[in-house]
Amino acid sequence: MSKKTKIANEEWDFSVLEKAPRALIHRALQWELDREIGSGKEPFLKTAECRQAMSNQSSLKGSATGVVELGRGNAKTRPFEEAISFGIDWSQPRDELVRQFSLWLDNQESTGRLQIKPALGKPRDALTMLRKISIVRLKKGGLSQRVAADSFPDKQGYLKSLNKINWTTASREVGKACKKRESKLKTIERTMGSKDWKTSLYGG
Repeated sequence: MSKKTKIANEEWDFSVLEKAPRALIHRALQWELDREIGSGKEPFLKTAECRQAMSNQSSLKGSATGVVELGRGNAKTRPFEEAISFGIDWSQPRDELVRQFSLWLDNQESTGRLQIKPALGKPRDALTMLRKISIVRLKKGGLSQRVAADSFPDKQGYLKSLNKINWTTASREVGKACKKRESKLKTIERTMGSKDWKTSLYGG
């Protein structure tokens, strides 16, 4: 067992996200995987975006999407987002607009941006991966299941959910997720002509 180190709650306790909107859960997972890889960003739970979303869930709602891409916009966006202009022909029926936009999304898979199942999957899958990240960080802090329970008596509910996961294999599974994410980030760098994914996604 490695020497115990102090670990902040926002580094490992993602229980606040258990009833959060699907979009926020997936953004949190993406953010925390990038932190594991080396983004250098603060914990997602400390970001203004997370605090705003938890207090006002309507802030996550995006604008309508279209069919014909007209080009990249200049509007300020959050990490993982892009401002893209679309031309929409409102004379077309809804089913046709959906079909055409689906084709546009399919074309984005080659850019590395589009997350296809089961990379994130259902909200429960994303929460499970966040819990595995919790385990990895607790173990890095030198905390076993028993020691973690003694160290965080006010977090017993969330720790109980972690005990349902195999602590031995959690590190390996998080490692696999990070490698998959690293591959995506390299593709994003090539697509955007950038040498640093941190700058491309987070603006430096």
